[in-house]
Amino acid sequence: MIKRLSVTVVVIGCSFFGLGQEDVHFSQFFNATPIFNPATSGIFHGTMRFNSHYRQQWSSVSAEPYTTMAASIDLPVLTDITQHDMLAIGIYGIKDDAGLSQTSTTNLGLNINFGKSFDPSETNFFSMGLKVNYGQKALNFDGNWGSQWNWKLANPDFDPNIAGGEQGDVSNSFIGVGAGFNWFYTNHDNVRANLGSSINNINGPQVNYLNTEYSLARSLYLHGDVEIHSHADNFAFIPRVIMFTQARQRYFVVGSAFDFVFQEAGKHTGITKEVTMEFGAYFRWKDAFIFQTQFNWAGVGVGISYDVNISKLNAASSLQGGLEAYLSYKLGYKRGLKDGHSNDRFDSIH
Repeated sequence: MIKRLSVTVVVIGCSFFGLGQEDVHFSQFFNATPIFNPATSGIFHGTMRFNSHYRQQWSSVSAEPYTTMAASIDLPVLTDITQHDMLAIGIYGIKDDAGLSQTSTTNLGLNINFGKSFDPSETNFFSMGLKVNYGQKALNFDGNWGSQWNWKLANPDFDPNIAGGEQGDVSNSFIGVGAGFNWFYTNHDNVRANLGSSINNINGPQVNYLNTEYSLARSLYLHGDVEIHSHADNFAFIPRVIMFTQARQRYFVVGSAFDFVFQEAGKHTGITKEVTMEFGAYFRWKDAFIFQTQFNWAGVGVGISYDVNISKLNAASSLQGGLEAYLSYKLGYKRGLKDGHSNDRFDSIH
């Protein structure tokens, strides 16, 4: 019971005092780059990309687990404006519900990205993006607060008949501004890479939370990946990394995926569809091991990952962390040479 109370206090505290960290995180960060880095909007093979995410964590220690839902759409709208360049736009939405207090954050964002290559073969493609984010918070005052814990019960637990005592107004809406940079590289044969960085809340938007005024802390992301493919073995090795910091909150994730190509796409008619299966393992520093798999057919991707918690909460969580699901669709992905879509500069090396 002491263990449950201590974990509950931590979970509530993370919800209630999460003033330092406002950005949500995904274990499959490599699939969520359009959400946190606007400079990756339009950086894909195809004419339009749809990504969706669902994440649930701490269900083993809280009656109300943390849940995060997100979706994004991005596409190139203009190409070769001044030769070897592109203008892309994207939109995204996030709904995050945090624990017993049900602190809810809703975000809607717009990305604008301009990219250009300075060499005719477009081996290197540089892009810079801007984002505008509309956010709003909500709080459920009927939740389980520390002051509602009743030791006098036969089985000590939260007592809804005890007033929580919390008062105040939850924030009105706010507007955040962000920017990002991305470098895409391909040798158009067997190597492809991305290296990007972004910063959110550049304008330090003001939030009123329980009658407390504070500025949303700026968040900084650094992320990168390299895909090395062996055509002879139909196999790809993909190391990935991300670093994040926001006020006192930080995380660092590093790991690799292994992509097995069961069938390569037809290069001319596009009738033959690409089929691949990916398996990955990652380490989030001092927090969790992450295991991930993803199945891809043509432009459809379905992924799932699970966090094995190794932080100080593992005694109560029994190593259980978070389950995350991912669904993606790329329109115009490897439709063959006759398709004529304009975003083949980001060709897949499979």
